[in-house]
Amino acid sequence: MDFKVYVLIEIPILEKECELFVPADRRIHEIISVVKKNIPELSKGYYKDHNPKLINKTTGKEYDLNEFVKNTNIKMGTRLLIV
Repeated sequence: MDFKVYVLIEIPILEKECELFVPADRRIHEIISVVKKNIPELSKGYYKDHNPKLINKTTGKEYDLNEFVKNTNIKMGTRLLIV
């Protein structure tokens, strides 16, 4: 059974927030990809040629794209930003 972490992801450019259950054995870039594939329609192309970063809203830590979620400080209820 895969362990999943519940996170809230804010997308400031869109003034939107989404809730996700993120598998702990996934890399950060995979999480961004899941969110990013819906962004071009919503943001009128802003993220189409832009590589978003995932940042912990509380600590300001920017996550390495190749890091596994389970090896980060991302826990249940963590608030993240995609910028």
